Amino acid sequence: MSEAAQLAAGIEALGGPGLVACAVWIGAEGAPDCALAPEEARAMARAVPARRAEFAAGRHAAREAMQRLGQAAQPVPMRPDRSPHWPEGLRGSISHEAGLAVAALRSGGAAFGIDIAPAAPLDRDLHDEIAALGELDQPVPGFDRGMIARLVFSAKEAAYKAQFPESGLVLGFEAMRVEITATGPAGGGLVARLARPAGPYGAGTAFRGGWRRIGARFAVLMQAPASAAEGCRPGFALRNTASRGRARMASRDGVS
Repeated sequence: MSEAAQLAAGIEALGGPGLVACAVWIGAEGAPDCALAPEEARAMARAVPARRAEFAAGRHAAREAMQRLGQAAQPVPMRPDRSPHWPEGLRGSISHEAGLAVAALRSGGAAFGIDIAPAAPLDRDLHDEIAALGELDQPVPGFDRGMIARLVFSAKEAAYKAQFPESGLVLGFEAMRVEITATGPAGGGLVARLARPAGPYGAGTAFRGGWRRIGARFAVLMQAPASAAEGCRPGFALRNTASRGRARMASRDGVS
């Protein structure tokens, strides 16, 4: 199985029954011809070639996933808020990393977000930007602090994408705290809790998912609760949640 196929299969395993994922190489020899539909191309009119290539690859992967769901391949234009405008009845998410674009879709259900990231330590200079006090002290077998930071970063990116369809809010990294659960050498569970209300989601709302280490990459998927009230913990308040930085999430993939 190719690296791209392994990554797609890992995301499908994280998403459970009904979710399909497709991964395509970006601009590499043998990569598919990822032409954009006119309504998609308008968003890339001023983009540099590299950004246009990753955007086109993500849309190509999304259309492949639609066909695997038994639906006709349709354009996925960009909304004014930069989120994908999915065809009616579909939930989806797109991520890009180091030459690969991945799209995951399912029919209906709760919103979700995916993120793919290098399985390498996050730069030390970014730790205080993305993590709350104590958030990087969680034990993960075989991981140093930099690797835990990478996983926390990726989980927040994916959870941000999961909350955006209902809240429409751009959140900073300090808006969530990640718990790493049931860890093993190649994967585990994740919970991201909101530190404060976001649209219909109350403080303490849990976005749940997991991670897999696939080759040189992490694959992460986080899901919103089925209803805004379902994932909320009454009276929840996080202590020491404020990270020193005010960086915003979804810096790499928009809100795909």
